Amino acid sequence: MKAFTPAHAAVLRAVHRCGTTVEAAHRLHLTQSAISKIIARSEASLGIPVFERREGRLLLRPEANALMTALDSVDQEWRELRAAAARLRAGRETPLRIASTPSIGQGLIARALRRLTDEYPQARVELIMGDAPTELSLGTADIGLMFSPRVADDITLTPLAGGEIIALVREDDLLAKRRAVSLHDLKARRMICFDREKSPLGWLIAQCYEREGLEYAPFMTVPYSISAAHLLAEPGDVTLIDSLLTQAQRFDGLVQLSLEPQIPTTICLMTMRSRPLSRLAARFVEIVRQRET
Repeated sequence: MKAFTPAHAAVLRAVHRCGTTVEAAHRLHLTQSAISKIIARSEASLGIPVFERREGRLLLRPEANALMTALDSVDQEWRELRAAAARLRAGRETPLRIASTPSIGQGLIARALRRLTDEYPQARVELIMGDAPTELSLGTADIGLMFSPRVADDITLTPLAGGEIIALVREDDLLAKRRAVSLHDLKARRMICFDREKSPLGWLIAQCYEREGLEYAPFMTVPYSISAAHLLAEPGDVTLIDSLLTQAQRFDGLVQLSLEPQIPTTICLMTMRSRPLSRLAARFVEIVRQRET
């Protein structure tokens, strides 16, 4: 004997409202024969007669009143369950939380999100500008994107895109007439750059300075490339930033110079091994990897 299902309940409720199998079949887009068979199977499964025929109509038996009341409650719960599933599929129930830096957010992430929101127009997304490995480990982010991060064993790293460190100077600077500068050219300049201990990019730059026999001692340290670019106000100041920022944003009055020796950078995607990705997060990862491979 087949079990009683929510679909059977919907048929019984429709027959109760309509009074005939013909009208119920029309409302549910089924045949009259299918409606009659479902009624018979439902009554057999429940072990009680639900309807009686009177003057060409199917009327609810008095002893089945409590059953129909219960079916109304079940139908409401089933509707709520389907609605919750629809919200989850659309990405509305829980937000996609991405931890990154402004330069990656304005470029790579922005491009991927445009495509994601085309597919999921009701999706909720939260961009977190902070330390991506920490946000992932704390569970406050689902995905992280960062330059060459140093991470714990539970975080999976996937290289996505490469760039390089470049120099920015004011357009009235003598160096602005050149296409490239070396670290030795900059040793007498006031440097606005990253902290070597707090920033992966700062660590990469400091390592290059040491290989060149130079001291890495920025006049001012900043957390992000965009901060360094906006603080470049005094004549003679220079900043070293990642090249992706100038691809995503224009800075009037500043000139971009290649750096010698080259300091390559790599954007890495970070996910937690111990935490499965949501449907929305998994799709975002697919889009990012497709665009950057």
